[in-house]
Amino acid sequence: MAESVQEALSRLVVGQARAINALSRLIDMHFAWTSAPNPLHRPPNALIIGPTGTGKTHAIKVAADALDIPCLVVDSTRLVSTGSSATLSLDGILHLLVKRARSSKGSDAPEERAARGIIFLDEFDKLRYGKTTEDTAAVQRRLLQFIESDGIDLAPSEFDESRMVDTRGILFIAAGAFTNIDRYRDQRAVGHGWGNFIRPEDVHRYGFIEELTARLPVIIRFDPLDVDALQRILEQPDISPLAFYRAYFHSHGFALDVHENVLTEIALAASQSKLGARGLHQELFPVLHDLANILIPEGGNGDPPDQPTRLTLTPSIYKQLKNGTYRHVQGFDDTPPEH
Repeated sequence: MAESVQEALSRLVVGQARAINALSRLIDMHFAWTSAPNPLHRPPNALIIGPTGTGKTHAIKVAADALDIPCLVVDSTRLVSTGSSATLSLDGILHLLVKRARSSKGSDAPEERAARGIIFLDEFDKLRYGKTTEDTAAVQRRLLQFIESDGIDLAPSEFDESRMVDTRGILFIAAGAFTNIDRYRDQRAVGHGWGNFIRPEDVHRYGFIEELTARLPVIIRFDPLDVDALQRILEQPDISPLAFYRAYFHSHGFALDVHENVLTEIALAASQSKLGARGLHQELFPVLHDLANILIPEGGNGDPPDQPTRLTLTPSIYKQLKNGTYRHVQGFDDTPPEH
């Protein structure tokens, strides 16, 4: 039986229980509408707010994979005209979504699958007033027209003949860190319950036109990841960045284990970096880079043996690698665990 969106998010997104509950319900409501569309009552789109490295983009990709629907992640700064080839038009976004739909399963046409896809506007907060050389309000208005449109006619360059893509069933989700947006919430009388959360009026005061914030009425908050959440990410094989390093060492004949106390130290250091899950790589790479330099000769060491040598990164070895005093001793993998 296929995994549901809620199940996939709960398994693969750490530390965001409230956010993934809201996101999975929003997606379920949205695609229930696509099964029986009512043009008079269109489903709402959403805005995700949260610091970097908290899983915003990751969550959307997990949901799209669970549903097997096309999902396009767009860097919102590319919507601002810079005169370079990196600038992306709104029609260009739809073209890319259709291309993405070609790789998804289904017997219907790519443009029909795209009409039930997700467009994820990352770095959306960078479109606030005064942050770029172009008037970002104009960009916001163009985006507003795109979101509220009923359909867009794809240029003949995409197909032999022009075809209309129904955009009413596309789920638009914008996301960004929105640093310091809480001060706008704190400046109004918030009362209790939902009043304590960020509202569209706060997003408007942050630097977005009211018409656009009205088209993103569902606001989902992703929280900063604490040490416990970061350690759980390290410990979960299917999402842990350690999987990358373990695969690298294994390809050179070493099976890398990491002591639980070291995982805690790595998670603590990553939390202090304020980069969320991205801070884990920042902490892991220097240590494992130095260990690789000691164990693996430049250019590799030939084909890996049938039985890899087991290495355990203990607290003492981790500390030595951190301060540059580690010297490898053959057989250190037999060292008993440290407590």
